[in-house]
Amino acid sequence: MVFLLSCLFRLLLWTLLTADLSGVNLAIGVGLALLLPHARGPRQPMAPALRALWRSLIAVPLAYGEALALIGSGDREEESWIERPAGDPRHRLLIFLEVLAITLTPFTIVLGLSNGPRGPHYTIHQLRPRRGKPEEVQP
Repeated sequence: MVFLLSCLFRLLLWTLLTADLSGVNLAIGVGLALLLPHARGPRQPMAPALRALWRSLIAVPLAYGEALALIGSGDREEESWIERPAGDPRHRLLIFLEVLAITLTPFTIVLGLSNGPRGPHYTIHQLRPRRGKPEEVQP
């Protein structure tokens, strides 16, 4: 089951990267999904992996919305650094999916994963379009 989900996820990434749903391109994607090495190690918990995969899929339309907002905002972004709780660092697939969901959008990037008093968390650099009128520059 995990192998099948891994192959489907790889095929999804391939189609997102190539933006081509032709039969030949899908066949190439299936071939790559099957031939690329798969992770060996402890079994990943299924429920958190599916939640992380769902958040990664939801991030795709969000990324398009943020890209449109970026086009319309010009130079008016507000910058902030935030911390967000992370999954179990022992499960590399979960960490990968969480980081993918965060960095897929044009306004956010993960700067690091660290352990704190409340457990593991991501340090995230985030931009948001500034609302309202643009500030006027004095000559």
